[in-house]
Amino acid sequence: MKRKIALFVTLFILVTVLIPSQVFAEGDKGLQEAIKAAKGKLSIPDSFTEFNYNVITEDDRQVWYLSWNSKNGNDGSISVRIDDQGTILSYYYYRPYDYNQRKLPAVSRQEAKVKAEEFIKKINPDALSQVKLVDNHQQNSLMEVAYYFNFIRMVNGIPFDANNIFVEVNRETGDVQGYQYNWLKNLAFPAADKAISLEEAQKAYKEKLGLRLIYDYTVDSDMVKAYAAYAPKYNSNYCIDAFTGEKINISPIYYYADGRGGAEYNMKRKMASEAKAEQPALSPEELKAVEEISKLLSKEDAERKTRSYKILELTDDFKLNNANLSRDWPLKKDFTWYLHFVKEPKDKNDEYQYLSVRLDARTGEIRGFYRNTSYKDGDAAKFDEAASKAAVEKFLKELYPDRFSTVEYDESDRNYYILYNANEKLPQYNFRYIRKVDGVLFPNNSMTVSYDAVNGKIISFDMTWFDLDFPSVDKAVSLDHVYEKMFKEIGLELQYKVTYTDELTSKIVPPDYSNRKTEVKLVYSVKQDKPLLFDANTGIILDYDGKPYKENKPVEYTDISGSFAEKQIIALAEYGIALEGTEFKPDQEVSQKDFFRLLSKTLNYYGPYPASNGSNKDIDEMYSFLIREGIVKENEKSPDSTLTREDSVKFIIRALKYDKVADIKGIYYCNFKDADKINADLIGYVVIANGLKIINGNNGYFNPKDKLTRAEAAVMIYNYLQR
Repeated sequence: MKRKIALFVTLFILVTVLIPSQVFAEGDKGLQEAIKAAKGKLSIPDSFTEFNYNVITEDDRQVWYLSWNSKNGNDGSISVRIDDQGTILSYYYYRPYDYNQRKLPAVSRQEAKVKAEEFIKKINPDALSQVKLVDNHQQNSLMEVAYYFNFIRMVNGIPFDANNIFVEVNRETGDVQGYQYNWLKNLAFPAADKAISLEEAQKAYKEKLGLRLIYDYTVDSDMVKAYAAYAPKYNSNYCIDAFTGEKINISPIYYYADGRGGAEYNMKRKMASEAKAEQPALSPEELKAVEEISKLLSKEDAERKTRSYKILELTDDFKLNNANLSRDWPLKKDFTWYLHFVKEPKDKNDEYQYLSVRLDARTGEIRGFYRNTSYKDGDAAKFDEAASKAAVEKFLKELYPDRFSTVEYDESDRNYYILYNANEKLPQYNFRYIRKVDGVLFPNNSMTVSYDAVNGKIISFDMTWFDLDFPSVDKAVSLDHVYEKMFKEIGLELQYKVTYTDELTSKIVPPDYSNRKTEVKLVYSVKQDKPLLFDANTGIILDYDGKPYKENKPVEYTDISGSFAEKQIIALAEYGIALEGTEFKPDQEVSQKDFFRLLSKTLNYYGPYPASNGSNKDIDEMYSFLIREGIVKENEKSPDSTLTREDSVKFIIRALKYDKVADIKGIYYCNFKDADKINADLIGYVVIANGLKIINGNNGYFNPKDKLTRAEAAVMIYNYLQR
C-alpha cells in the first residue's frame, strides 16, 4: 500500500509542486518535510513545475535528492540534497550561459563574498562562525561564470579542511548558484595543549620527512629541459604527529584481497590512462613517412621483437589484437608502439588473458607491459616482500643492466598499502626504482614493477627514461638554507586531519562501511598556499613549471590616483589585465606590444604572458596568436612602435570579429568633427566603436592620428569589455 501511495505522490508532484505539502500521504512525511525545508530556505521559481526526487541513506541518515526544472527545460534547473534533519547539504542552480562572452562582471568579488556569507547564514545559521575563508589568491578570469569561495572549518583555532563549505556566486546577478556543505559530525578533536612546539615540529619534519635535492623538468616550446631543485621526499599525505613528532600517513591506500587497490590495480589504471593520453593513430601515409624518415620499426618488426622477450610469455595462442604507433610526450622526437595481445579461452575452464606492451619504436626496447591475473579461492601468497623484491631486481638487471646500476629503490613507497584484513598476506608487491644522475635523484624517471606473490611472476613493468642534458649542482645552496627559507616563507602549522579505522572484511568488494570509524588526528603539516619547490642554486620558491613563483595578487599602482582612468585601471587589474610593476605610467604613450599585452588577457590566450622586458620568444608567441585570430596582420607587427587612436580601434573591432562588417564601404556616417582626418579604410571601425561606446571622443573630435596613452588604452579596453 505504501508503495502505491509513494507512486501516487510522485506522479502528483510531477503535475505541480505548488500545492501545499499537507495534502501528501502521511506515509511520505519524510518527502513532505524535505520539500518544505528546502522551499523554506531556497527560492524555487514558479516556472519550475517539473519535479523529481530520490532518497538514499548516508552515514545513518536519510538524504533526499530533489530537483526542479521548467517544463521546456530552457530556464535551467535546481537540484538540492537535504538530510532528514532539514540540513541542506548541496544546492545548484543551473542557468544557460554563453561561455564565449567576455565582459567585466556586474558584481565585484568583495560584493560576491558578502552574498556568499549571507547565504550561509540563511541556510545554516550556526556554520558561518565555525569557518574561515581560504584565500588561495586565485586569479579572476573573464571566462568564469561565478566567483568561488571555499570556507574551511576551524576547531580551537586550528584548520580542519575535511569539513568545508563551498559557495559559487554568479558574477552577473550576485545570486548564489552553488553550495556544498561537507561536514562530519560526532568527531572528537584532541586538545592542542600538549602538542609539541613549532620548533620541535620543524626539527621532526627535517628528520622524519624532509626535502631532498632532485632533478625535475619543464617543457618550453616543445623542448624538455631539466633543472635542479629541492623538493619533499614524501607526498602531502604525510605529516608530523603533533604529540609524538613521528611521521604519519593520514591517507593510506587500503588493499583488497582480490587485488583491488594494490600494485596491480594501480598499474592497470596507469596503463589505461596512458592509452587515453596517446596521440591519434597515424594514417598509413603518415606512418610510412615517419618510418622512412625516423627509421622506426614496422608493425611486423615490433610484433616480432615483442614476442622475442621470454619474460612476456607470448605463446602462439596470443594474437595481436591492436597496434598503434604514437609520438611520445614530452619528448616528441621519440615514438612508441602500443601492442595489445589477446588469448581467447578454449573452453569454459580456460581463462581469457591479455597483455599490453609499450615498445620503443626505434630500438625495440620494452618501456612497459601489463598482463592480467586472477586468483582462485584458497590461493595464498608463496613469496614475501623480500623474495618478491629479489625477483624484481633480478628481472631489472637482466632487462636493463646499465640503467639499473643508476637507480635507487624508493623507500618512501614502502608500507603504502594496508590490508583490510590483517590476517591476509599481500598477493602482489609494487617496487619503484628512481633514476639517479650524478648522485641526484630524478623522480620523473623511474622503473616500476609489480610482482605476483601468489604465482611468482612479473605482472607489470613501467619505465620512463629521458635523454636529457642535466645542469650541474656544484653550486647548489645548502639544505639548511632551504629549510630556513621554507619555514619562514611557507611554514608548518597545526591542522586537524581525518583518518578512518576500517573494520572491513577483505572478501567483500565493495566493502561494508557500516563499521567504519572516523578518527581525527592533530598534526603539523606544510601550509598549502605556496608550492613546496625550491631552486637548487638560489633557494627561491619555484612554481611547478620550474619558474620563479609569483603570488597571484591584484596589481596595486602608485601613480594612478587622480587619473581619469583610475577606476578602469583598477577594475582591469583585478582580472589580471595589467602591466607589471608598481607604476602604470598612465600618461605615457602605449607601445603596440603593451596594448596587446592588455588585450590578449581578454582573449582565450594561454601562452606565456610576455613581460615588458621579456624575451622576444614570448612576444613572438603572443603575436602568432593574434595573427592566427585575425587581430593583427603580418605586416602590422611592430612591437616597439606607438599606436595611433585609429589603429587601436581597428584592433579592438577585429577582436570583436566585426571587421568584415566594418570593411563595407559607403554605408557609414561618422559624426566626429574630424572625420575627414580618419583613414578612409577605418571609417567603419571608428563608427562601430563609437556606436558601442568603446570610444567617445573629446569635444566632438576623435583625433585619429594622436598617439594613444596607456590610460586611454585602459579606458578603451574597459569599454570594450562593458559593451
